[in-house]
Order: sequence, then structure tokens, then C-alpha cells
Amino acid sequence: MINAINYKIIEDFVATIYSTDIDNFGNKSYYPAILKIISSVNLRSFKDENIICDDKTFCDTALGTNINAVARGLNLPRETTRRKVEELIRLNWVFRCNSELYVTKKWREINYTNINSLLEKVKRLSRALEKQSLIENQLKAS
Repeated sequence: MINAINYKIIEDFVATIYSTDIDNFGNKSYYPAILKIISSVNLRSFKDENIICDDKTFCDTALGTNINAVARGLNLPRETTRRKVEELIRLNWVFRCNSELYVTKKWREINYTNINSLLEKVKRLSRALEKQSLIENQLKAS
């Protein structure tokens, strides 16, 4: 059973994910989902150590994706996805290279910062759950 303290830590962790998306994109709810799908595909084959490389290097080393794959991944109509991706391209969040889609350095930098913040919260959650488990084991033993 999760105690109230751990519940608050978990809630804080989940809220962080949504609040950073809201901070970055406001009422454009599809933007973070589209970016995360594109980024996920891009990183499948990315071998470089530096995720914050320039866009040309990223294009040369990452796996590109397309509108159809993004639409299927989000279960959205292709035309809706195409319009949203075009908006993201105009806003410099996504770029095309060799007719494929990639997230820009701008997105990778922000996402890198967000992931590091989430990792710190996961560590905090892990310590809290470990502490709770130790307490529960001590109670069972006594």
C-alpha cells in the first residue's frame, strides 16, 4: 500500500510531466505527443554520445520518421497530424531532412533538461518507496 507521503511524491512526479508540457505548449495538446513520438523514433538508432548535437549530425545518425507513422502512433487522422507537424516545423520544433521528420536541437535541449528533472524525482520516489518497504519488513519481522 502506498502511504500519503509516497502518494504525494508520485503525484508530484506525474504533475511534472504534464506541467512542463503545459509550460512549453499551452493549449496545443497535440504538440508534446507528436514531438515525443518523433523523438522516440529518432532515438531508436541514434549512436552519438551527444544528444544535443547540431541538426545535421542528428539527421545523419538518427532514424527519421514520417507523417503516417506519427498518425498511427497517436491514432490521429493523417491530415490532422500533417497540419500539426507543419505547425511544429514553422515553430522550429521539428525539421525535415531527406523527406523524414526529426526533432530539432531546440526540442532535444528542453527535453534533456526535463528528463534530468524527472530522473531526480524518480530517485526521490525510489528512496521513499525503499524506506517504506524497509519499515513494512521491520513491522512484519516484529
